[in-house]
Amino acid sequence: MTKLLGLRIGEHDSNLSYFDGKEVHYIKYERKFQIKHFGLEPINLWEDILKEHFDITSKDLNEIALVFDSWMYGFDTQNESFFPSISYDSFPTSCPIVRVNHHYAHHLSCWPIVKNPRSYNGVCIDGFGDYDKAWTTFKQNQIIDEGSVSKNGSIGLGMASLGKLFDIDGHDLDIAGKIMSYQSYGKVDLDYLVYLSQYEMKDINYIFNPIYYNNKWQNKIDWLKTIHDHLGNVLLDYFTKHFTKEEVFLYTGGTALNVCWNTKLKDCFQNIVIPPHTGDEGLSLGALEFLRIKHKLPNFNLNNFPFCQTDEQPLKAADNIVIQKTTELLANQKIIGWYQGNGEIGPRALGHRSILADVRDKEMKDKVNQIKKREHFRPFGCSTIDDEFSNSDYMLFADSLKTNKYPAITHIDNTCRHQKHGPLQQLLQKFKQITSCGSLLNTSLNIDGKPLASSKINAMAILENSKLDGLVYGNEIYLK
Repeated sequence: MTKLLGLRIGEHDSNLSYFDGKEVHYIKYERKFQIKHFGLEPINLWEDILKEHFDITSKDLNEIALVFDSWMYGFDTQNESFFPSISYDSFPTSCPIVRVNHHYAHHLSCWPIVKNPRSYNGVCIDGFGDYDKAWTTFKQNQIIDEGSVSKNGSIGLGMASLGKLFDIDGHDLDIAGKIMSYQSYGKVDLDYLVYLSQYEMKDINYIFNPIYYNNKWQNKIDWLKTIHDHLGNVLLDYFTKHFTKEEVFLYTGGTALNVCWNTKLKDCFQNIVIPPHTGDEGLSLGALEFLRIKHKLPNFNLNNFPFCQTDEQPLKAADNIVIQKTTELLANQKIIGWYQGNGEIGPRALGHRSILADVRDKEMKDKVNQIKKREHFRPFGCSTIDDEFSNSDYMLFADSLKTNKYPAITHIDNTCRHQKHGPLQQLLQKFKQITSCGSLLNTSLNIDGKPLASSKINAMAILENSKLDGLVYGNEIYLK
């Protein structure tokens, strides 16, 4: 029986995907250790995780595929090809090893939502990948265009640098998302937008040039808003050059977490595919897919996708009585933690590790931000069955809201990131029966910048150390 391992090891967001011959198992280290973006581990920590969770060692594996930050470990990478077949004598295992290109692993990671990702075209855009690459575009399983961080600039790194200009705190990998929220408070300067129109994808460095921020702007957030809007135009122009409006293509990398840009792209490219694990948390899945192709195995299957995190799950799911009680609590403006099944993959709360609240309460946004200790300008998404929202599976797109029924989740620009499908359908239906509203504020079950809860201990600690009103763990309700 063929056993394969995909590994993402490196500076941040380490994760592994293990194929035991029948099923795929996924673990993101940050959930296990409750350290956000955990990655600076002993290089062989994955061996301990394999032993603990699956009772195997590297000797039981047929092959390992690596996606790693080579500069951290001093491994030679000079002669590697795009489709590598190289081994590393210094890596602590006797198991055969191949290295998979960072951006290609992003591309291949889409296999849970599309069969045979190699057959699809796509683009990966992030902070940086291997060999100073800021983006890579694939057509017919070949690289047809790529950009260099040092030569062209990087959207991911540029967004992080903007956060520092505006004194926005947090991990570098989280700042871009905060900037996405913050820029909505500005207004577009049309003259400056015209000036920026000369700069394309290859000119990212010039777009982020802070000289205008320093010398021109009275209201500096307008400068930020204008840059952010132009970057959306840059992405749209770039995609238009490489893909048709009807084409199915894959979009991956950390930049694909920007809901504003995604929505702009979706309006033009209806068949664009973005996975919920579009950041580096998906790299081990891509590495595993590389091995599947190499070993000519049948397509993998993740029946529980996107709820495939290997973590603690309750013995029983919430039954009708618990769902009814939870609904009543939410309808009375209680803020409830919700923990069910396996955790979701990716950074967004998709209904198994959530904090839930009433979207009709105009004070609820501030209350939940205080619980999570987040910046006041950051909005919340929702899970919904209401007709005002379009179909969206993974909170990667936003709708413009034309009513004032949802003040807790309506951003200053009248948009809301949402999930139309998901595991909260029964709860939402009950809530609509009681309130005539089929939407709930849904944010991740975490506080203080920690990862999503991955155990009952984690969840109970959140309840005890915050102003949450209650926690539903499986079929159990805990109230303060």
